[in-house]
Amino acid sequence: MPLKHVPKKKKEIKKQDPKEDETKVDAPRLPSGEFRPKQSLGQNFISDQNIMNRLCNAFDGDEGGHPDGRQVIEVGAGIGSLTHILHKKYPKMTAIEIDARAISQLSRTLPNLDVIHDDVLQVDYDAVSKVKDTKLWVIGNLPFYITSQILFCLVDYKRVIEMAVVTAQLEVAQRIVAQPCEFEYSILSVVMQLYCKPKMLFKIPSHAFYPVPKVESGVIRLDFKQKPNPQCAPLVLKRILRDAFNQRRKMLKTSLRTMLDQLEIPRLPPDLEDVRPQQISPEGFVALATWVQKHGNFKGSTATFGVHDNKRMCAPMGPESLEPNPQRIWRQEHHGEV
Repeated sequence: MPLKHVPKKKKEIKKQDPKEDETKVDAPRLPSGEFRPKQSLGQNFISDQNIMNRLCNAFDGDEGGHPDGRQVIEVGAGIGSLTHILHKKYPKMTAIEIDARAISQLSRTLPNLDVIHDDVLQVDYDAVSKVKDTKLWVIGNLPFYITSQILFCLVDYKRVIEMAVVTAQLEVAQRIVAQPCEFEYSILSVVMQLYCKPKMLFKIPSHAFYPVPKVESGVIRLDFKQKPNPQCAPLVLKRILRDAFNQRRKMLKTSLRTMLDQLEIPRLPPDLEDVRPQQISPEGFVALATWVQKHGNFKGSTATFGVHDNKRMCAPMGPESLEPNPQRIWRQEHHGEV
């Protein structure tokens, strides 16, 4: 059943103690009164039945094998808004959820549901795929504040993921499909378009969620099976993208200067020196990473190619970093304590 919105009550404005955290706001309760969404987990549940059906239909109707044979993984199941619809068609599906309260509710309403109680960024999707003995089909209403990290996590596990249909803040969805020279074009655009084939399906108005967010959302389909892995070292590509887009208004000869000096590369190819990152296609960045691998002195280099950026850790480039598919390249370690 869809969740119904509760009309907001007018509250008396009180003077706030300056010692209190001004950013602390009480999260609204669901109409049932049984479950209080956690702002720390970015919980905004889809409350519009039509949107739920449309999202599940988009997932069901995707090309690529008979739907009945899919091993479905729902990331961030929450209280089961989508799960109840999906479970009827995919009884062997698996739901991933970090909130113990949500899992307790799911166990009551869907006692036969397979649930993994974990952070979606920590789950070993290789192991899940091995246990299920098939590739995974992913669906989820993603929390806004870690959307990019979840997407990068899917990229890290591209080898065992067939396809994904997910919701994202509209701005993020537009960045995923943005083309070179467009304002939204970013690291996310390059990475997602290199490792999968993304397509915007439809928009979701903010009032279709509870609590109601301040922004609209978009539904994105990510087809991983149609994209071979780029033939370059991911860590080299990542370093180039970070350095370039962190100074997106500067020419590459300036933004990449530190890395080039560390690798003892005197200059970029002439056709790349006077361009900005937003002018280069995803395939162009792969070609640049391949060129850097060929001309750089990695053995004696002081260059660092960090993986766990959220912990400000950097590791020297080693032989294993030049492998095509080292694990945990694009995503962070975790998204915080619950």
